[in-house]
Amino acid sequence: MKYLPAECPKCGTALPKRAPKGGRPTRWCSEGCQRSGEAEMARLQSNLRKFESEWWLNRMAGWSEERLARRSAVIGEMRARYDHQTGVPPQ
Repeated sequence: MKYLPAECPKCGTALPKRAPKGGRPTRWCSEGCQRSGEAEMARLQSNLRKFESEWWLNRMAGWSEERLARRSAVIGEMRARYDHQTGVPPQ
């Protein structure tokens, strides 16, 4: 079964129900939300790359487990937001 989001991942507005005509299902409620959402995804992806690589460097540098756990929590929140924007089904 395919995951079809019921609302816009950017603003939460309900997506219109459309008859399947082929092609991709609608993910965004408007072009503005699409542009804004795609820009946010690009920023999140860039930050995730940076934070994840820094996490490994900080671990090798001997950061405390508490500091690494806080950094991991931030990475997890960004990853969850990125997944929501990209349309990955919630687990």
